[in-house]
Amino acid sequence: MIKYFIPLILILFIGCNESNKNKPTYFGGKIINPKCDFVVLSDNYNFNDTIPLSKNNTFLGSYDKFKEGLYIFHHGNELQYVYMQPSDSLLIRLNTWDFDESLVFSGVNAERNNLLIESFLQYEQDYKNSSKYLSLPKKEFLAKIDSMKSIKNATLESYKTRSNDASGFVDILNISLNFPLYAKLEEYAIQSLKKETSEKINNSYFDYRKSAPINKDSLMFYGPYYKFIIKKIQNDAYLKDNGVKTEKFTQNLLQAIDENVKLETVKNKMLYNAVIRNFYEEPSSEMKSEAFFTFFKLNTNNEHKKNVQRLINDLKILNKGERLPSFKLIAADGELKDFSSISKNKNTVVLLKNYQYASDDWVSSRFNYLVKKNPDVNFVLVNLCDSSKRFTKNVDVKYQYTIPSESAVCNFTTSKFPRMILVDKYGIIQNGYTSLSANDINLEISKLQKTK
Repeated sequence: MIKYFIPLILILFIGCNESNKNKPTYFGGKIINPKCDFVVLSDNYNFNDTIPLSKNNTFLGSYDKFKEGLYIFHHGNELQYVYMQPSDSLLIRLNTWDFDESLVFSGVNAERNNLLIESFLQYEQDYKNSSKYLSLPKKEFLAKIDSMKSIKNATLESYKTRSNDASGFVDILNISLNFPLYAKLEEYAIQSLKKETSEKINNSYFDYRKSAPINKDSLMFYGPYYKFIIKKIQNDAYLKDNGVKTEKFTQNLLQAIDENVKLETVKNKMLYNAVIRNFYEEPSSEMKSEAFFTFFKLNTNNEHKKNVQRLINDLKILNKGERLPSFKLIAADGELKDFSSISKNKNTVVLLKNYQYASDDWVSSRFNYLVKKNPDVNFVLVNLCDSSKRFTKNVDVKYQYTIPSESAVCNFTTSKFPRMILVDKYGIIQNGYTSLSANDINLEISKLQKTK
């Protein structure tokens, strides 16, 4: 049961009149310069609560039978984390103009959360410093990391000594402090493995993994934990082939996810994201069939499987050497045009894009870059299968088209993922399925540009 109270003084009043055993858990505060009229508190899995702001921009939620753990709170496009136990009474105060830096906790067990936000802010500075260390020789790099780790562990031990805290928060604080360093160690290893003349990374290098609590899949939403686990999984995939990224990398990556992640829902999502992301980076890979087979074997989510199967089906049409069928498009001024007239005697790059499956920011950034790099190529962006005829933001409308209702173009990408097709000036497909993020996309378009 959830109740909302606006006057924050109620926390103090109720706290004085209830035993801890029966006392609800409270989460509230004040938002300065709010971006919307609510705050969301969530554990990212089963608990999700939207708390409305009052007229004076305060909010307060009350919860019975509250579960201890790490939670996310969202406001606008920003988020932060809060660790809560049953009967806690926590207030936040923040200014959205300086979201993280202005965030302050007060109330029962506020010290914990102020430590978390302090470690987050310190992490941002440490990240800048440690990124500079990646170019150092291994011995010097490890010395820098060890020095930073000593400071982190001193903070952890100081808190444990003065608080005598026996809750799960100690693990969260350890992760918050040390996992960013572990992630840098993993990143250094990946970078070194890619260098042909790098110093040898032996098994003892990874000894820090033994002290890293990694069987906490429910924390995959927590930035410091997620970033380390992802880097570890990538390294495990590289190491399966002695540190070389072979054609089997995607299969190795999927197997590494299976070995490192046990929570089914989290594992399925990571497997799905990995197979899609790696396909789009190397859509021409000869090993994609084996990668898809491994995905189907390990993933148990039927919707994920159906969409990957749609992607496989899409790959079977519009093959290299075939003539691209003509189709109708609607220009920004409403004129109905035939694709063959738009592309006649022009080497053309066609991007089929559904806005729900690719953000405007990402598409516009990559699309505009390719247009600028390839001035002699004709670019066409087709906004797919959306009744609102929505155009992509930050891309010149002269490149953009929508489609008539019930267009056959929708059949070219039944998975709804973006599809890029390269067609020469004769209307012959040179690449039937590539992507904005393909590693070789610049080379592919450059070759197209040279078609005589």
